Amino acid sequence: MGIGHWSSRAIAESSRIKTFTTKVNSTLRGKDMELGYFQKDVLIEKLAKKFYAIQGYVVPESYRMQSATHPAERACVAMAINAIEEVEFELADDDDTEIIKWQRGQSLSQECQYYFCKYEKFTLTLLTSPHTNMTRVEVYLENTKLYVSEKAISPQEATEELQDFVTTLAAQLETLNRIEF
Repeated sequence: MGIGHWSSRAIAESSRIKTFTTKVNSTLRGKDMELGYFQKDVLIEKLAKKFYAIQGYVVPESYRMQSATHPAERACVAMAINAIEEVEFELADDDDTEIIKWQRGQSLSQECQYYFCKYEKFTLTLLTSPHTNMTRVEVYLENTKLYVSEKAISPQEATEELQDFVTTLAAQLETLNRIEF
């Protein structure tokens, strides 16, 4: 197989994947839809094989890419996982949807309002003073403080900043999770 044939095939495969992603985004945007474990597993295999084909390789249909040990095959699996995560992230990126659901706690004083949110071992807190327009948010992992922000912003703006922090933290933890020792 010549270089010209390989590159035109790679462009065609890349175009099909881009078309697939565009169709998924336009079809599912705004719908509360999440892939199940088995659906995600099948999609990872399918995309990994497509990415491998872009590189000019072919594997039998029964071959399990996620069990591969070859670096190029493992890279294709990693690309497939990242592609799925990006699509899921884009579908979840709805400005009207608040990811953090605050519960009102007992206020420390009449001038301050206290809210909290608990996710497994994480605790999020928000303390706001409507009179001074000051908002303080904190993130704890069990007893360890991970994040503190105190600014003259609204609780909604503080929540958005906190969501950005938590999303970035989750992505970084996912990256650490992929490191093999």
